[in-house]
Amino acid sequence: MATGPVFWRAAAARCGLTVRELEPAIGVEIGGIDLAALEDPEITAILRGAVVERTLLLVRGQRHLTPAGFLGFAARFGRDFDLHSRRDLCLADHHEIFVVGNAMENGKAVGAPKVGLNWHTDHYHLEHAALFTFLHAIAIPPVAGETKYANGIAAFEALPEATRSRITGLKVRHSRARLYRALFPDASEEQCQAEAARFPDVIHPLVRTHPESGRRGLYLGGEWGSEIIGLPEAESAVLFAELLAHMTQPEFVHEHHWQPGDVLMSDNRCSLHRATEWDEGKYSRRLHRLILLDDRRPE
Repeated sequence: MATGPVFWRAAAARCGLTVRELEPAIGVEIGGIDLAALEDPEITAILRGAVVERTLLLVRGQRHLTPAGFLGFAARFGRDFDLHSRRDLCLADHHEIFVVGNAMENGKAVGAPKVGLNWHTDHYHLEHAALFTFLHAIAIPPVAGETKYANGIAAFEALPEATRSRITGLKVRHSRARLYRALFPDASEEQCQAEAARFPDVIHPLVRTHPESGRRGLYLGGEWGSEIIGLPEAESAVLFAELLAHMTQPEFVHEHHWQPGDVLMSDNRCSLHRATEWDEGKYSRRLHRLILLDDRRPE
């Protein structure tokens, strides 16, 4: 079937699905779907069209979805999954699934609670960065622990024409080594050099064209480890901070309040997201994460 913003809404209605916008500029919830059901190419096309147009897709009520079912659902959109280096924080039977949160099993931590606490696009430090990220809520604290998402396409289109012209064509250097130093200030120089050798710096466009929608959007990378090149250092830092502040204004952001069984699918190609903290001493939080890598470089 044909996909995209012109077609997916009509197809959703024809299939008896419900559609609810999360925010004016970002996010859509689609109801009436069982993600564990056998693959339906039309439903898959509807979901892809929805997330491309709206950046963020929510499907609630998937508490029965097993890890195998979660992986099977995500695999409908591609097969090149990220394999995290911390295999001890991945599911033993499904290494593609990384556990986010303070989950414990047999007195041992099996998740990573301190990840994503900065605005970022997943795997922006790679030549082939993240395509889609999938999160499945397993255990959720009653308060706090939200995740925020920002739409870079809406933010770019809202900029003055003079600003859009000024920044189009600029490049951003993304450094895993700089990010590593920010994340782990106690790391030795040897550890930092090893990280730099494993993940050399990459350069991506500041404004990229979404390959499916054809719309242009901000592609900042992350607030830690990214810098605009081709400008004096001070000017680069100011411009990056201004664009980040612009893109993360409430009008371009959805703050998601999790419920157990939620599945969120986000399009990394022109967006940012960040986690927020919760009371780890009182509550347990567990999300299962899958990251599907893109087969093309940002352009």
